[in-house]
Amino acid sequence: MSSVSTINDYIEPQPTELTDAVVAQYLSQHPDFFKKHPDLLSGMRVDHQQKGAVSLVEIQVERLRNRILELEEEITTLMSLAARNDQIFHAFSDIQNQLLRSENFEDVCVVMEQKAKDLNLIASIRLIDHSASHRSVSQLNYQRFAKSHLNGKDAYLGRLRQVGRDGLFGEMNVEAFSPELGSYAILPLGKTTAIGFVSFASRDGGHFQPNMDTLFLKQLVSVLNHLFNSWKPCEQLRYVDELTTI
Repeated sequence: MSSVSTINDYIEPQPTELTDAVVAQYLSQHPDFFKKHPDLLSGMRVDHQQKGAVSLVEIQVERLRNRILELEEEITTLMSLAARNDQIFHAFSDIQNQLLRSENFEDVCVVMEQKAKDLNLIASIRLIDHSASHRSVSQLNYQRFAKSHLNGKDAYLGRLRQVGRDGLFGEMNVEAFSPELGSYAILPLGKTTAIGFVSFASRDGGHFQPNMDTLFLKQLVSVLNHLFNSWKPCEQLRYVDELTTI
């Protein structure tokens, strides 16, 4: 036993084979290596497709410059989104203020439609089996939509096939209200039981997308539910609407 350990004591460790992986690992574990050996850094050259052989410093500077450009683009995008969100916030705040001053269902519809038009959108409120056809959606058609598109969710955002559009909005004036290649935001109305829905349509197929935030829309629905609840029962809504259309 002792003889073996004595022999092992005299065996020199074999040097590790110097491969690209070993060098890369070493440099990653010692990021200050070139700081300690600046002469190596300034003397090294790397082949560049457009510029030929360049130094590592030039490559680092170019990468930093490109990263700065990327960050500037991201900041510009974020600023644009912030400005858009600010515009939407003020628009929805104004809508809510006007809605709370509305005296009947038809007033609510007019406010919604006009404000949506200001945002280059098309708004509609439909109540289940309302007496006025342009304000009504059948119970069956709404249930079909809710089952296939909502499925327990509080909003649907995206495109609609023609059969879905016709079921919700009817075939009348489809071209004016239901853009063939457009997108929709549709939210159910009613605190416990659905009494209808509110929708916004855009002729831009990418305007409303499933991953969008619906905070403002949900707040708007809360205001509408509050108004409808104060006008209970729904028959009163129908009666008020009939009076305004006589």
